[in-house]
Amino acid sequence: MDTKGLIFLAYFLVIPKLIFSQITNEGILQIKPSTIVSFQNNYTNKTNGIHNNDGDLYLNGNFTNHGVTSSSSGTTFFKSSVNDILTIDGTRDSIQFYNLEINVNGASKKGVYVNNNLGLIVANKLDLVSGDLRLVGEAQLVQKHAGFNVNNVGAGKLLRDQQGFVNGYGFNYWSSPVNNNSGFFSLNGGLYDGTDASVNPFTPQQVLFNTGSPYNSVPSVLDGGSNVTTSLYINDTWLYIYSQSNLGYNGWQKIDKNTLITPGLGFSMKSVGGLNQNYVFKGIPNNGDYSFPILIGETAILGNPYPSAIDANKLIQDNLSVFDNIQFWVDGGSVSHFSADYQGGYSIYNLTGGVGPSIISSIGGLGSSSGIIPKRHIAVAQGFAIDAQGDGNIIFNNSQRVFKTEDGVDSNFYKSTNHKSSKNDVTNSFIRIGYEDPELFHRQILLGFLPESPADLSLNIGYDACTYSTRDDDLFYIIEDDFYKKYMIQGVGAYKNTYEFPLGLIMSQGGAHTIMLDAVENFTDTVYVKDAVLNITYNLSDSNLNLNLPLGEYYDRFKIVFKSEATLNIESSVENNIQAFYKTGNIVINNQKLIMLNNVLIFNMLGEKIVEVENQRLKDKQINIPFNYAQGMYLVIINSGKGSKTIKIIN
Repeated sequence: MDTKGLIFLAYFLVIPKLIFSQITNEGILQIKPSTIVSFQNNYTNKTNGIHNNDGDLYLNGNFTNHGVTSSSSGTTFFKSSVNDILTIDGTRDSIQFYNLEINVNGASKKGVYVNNNLGLIVANKLDLVSGDLRLVGEAQLVQKHAGFNVNNVGAGKLLRDQQGFVNGYGFNYWSSPVNNNSGFFSLNGGLYDGTDASVNPFTPQQVLFNTGSPYNSVPSVLDGGSNVTTSLYINDTWLYIYSQSNLGYNGWQKIDKNTLITPGLGFSMKSVGGLNQNYVFKGIPNNGDYSFPILIGETAILGNPYPSAIDANKLIQDNLSVFDNIQFWVDGGSVSHFSADYQGGYSIYNLTGGVGPSIISSIGGLGSSSGIIPKRHIAVAQGFAIDAQGDGNIIFNNSQRVFKTEDGVDSNFYKSTNHKSSKNDVTNSFIRIGYEDPELFHRQILLGFLPESPADLSLNIGYDACTYSTRDDDLFYIIEDDFYKKYMIQGVGAYKNTYEFPLGLIMSQGGAHTIMLDAVENFTDTVYVKDAVLNITYNLSDSNLNLNLPLGEYYDRFKIVFKSEATLNIESSVENNIQAFYKTGNIVINNQKLIMLNNVLIFNMLGEKIVEVENQRLKDKQINIPFNYAQGMYLVIINSGKGSKTIKIIN
């Protein structure tokens, strides 16, 4: 039957059970409120079709959507007593429902199969009367109503995949998108082996658990048809939660397979290793509002509680008085179960953007723009850490939910190191500065110019983010002269080429220390590092800066700037009227116009100050400064109230 141009306007209309192999819509299908329509066969909404259901639509076959769907009232029923499985698929990325009911009563009552990369947008309630709702791959369920859970009850369950880290020694932070025990989640009864999800999408086997030495999880056993015959084992040694604590390492709480976990609370779990292990979460889909009280100074491991992505920007904005950034643990290739051997760190995301952790740069492209950079949308089952900046309640709600697949551009689960760089609004500009220490650990710090934001050069809550897990060798931004806080992200308003951004640098070990330009996004000016002591600028856009400095902490020496020192001082009278040179054991300074000089500083090329002359000795037209040092290049810095000049000399 072809419904081209057909509009259902009747107050009460039932389509009789006629024999059609396929029902298609190529025009406008408008089902008015209080109208009942029943399709007994497969139904396709074609590319030019408009499907608008505000009544009660019974779909007793498969639904394929290539067109536009909408719904502001009524219910769509997937109901069949003949078929074990009904499918929802199509080329559109999402399908809109108001209320959705699953009631499949075939012999095995498997349910409704939602194809990969498809979003089910349900404005109100979901009833799983009979049969399961199987979200395959990147399929997601987004419910939009405000307030607490509306129904989401019934004998049926929701099943959703997610993959864990490939290394058996590394762990992920997880968060369940479903509950399976009186509103709570437990691993026993809620987490299933998804190794054979492609052949057994509705009937995964319960994950098994082992304990003790050698503390490893164990992969599944498969038969020749890729069916799981023995489920994988999770070693329960590594199951922990961290719920609203300021006790540091002592705040971790051991859990087991039967522990009841509140929706939105994160937990740690190690995978089996050897492959990108697939798990299936099975239970009643989480929905509506969830709240976690927390006090300033406390940390919590939380997570996305929904079977859809959530918008990290909206999550932060809704909780800005409590926390202002989100931290994601990323394992960088751990090789043992000893915590001292863990290779990983926390990536950070806030309203400016995201930066990856400090991890060895050779691992999976880290240290470049293709590394692990947090994206705006938090994937299904993704756990994360927050540090409370104030007292209050951390709120999750449906307004934060969005349909975004894990394409590595807008959203990803932190299980690997192979993702695309992030997309950003074209009005914003970003500079990613990199720093690499002698052990090849790579730190990236982000500078964002956000013309439509309220951010400025001072501290901006939500736009500037510091970390509490710096390394012994590290680079960071300094904001408002606070040397104790190490900022990995700094966000300001519209770009100005006169801006200067102070850097902090810690160097604790000998060897190569390098500052580099990792990437720029929507930014074309030259990026420089200014040495405020030597009055020299280094062009990072052309080449890396290899530091040759004494070990120590540098809090007021380096800045990110956008003009070279020559450009900055072009009008300086000091620049134009004072000369310096070496002559037979002396540094000679010619100051024929008797410009008032504050001091003269002389540095070797390691940046060490070796001579300082104060202003009482700088009052003549020609000044001779004794200089008996080893042959080489030195920097003479002449400072005046009208400017400064840096001159390279060779003795």
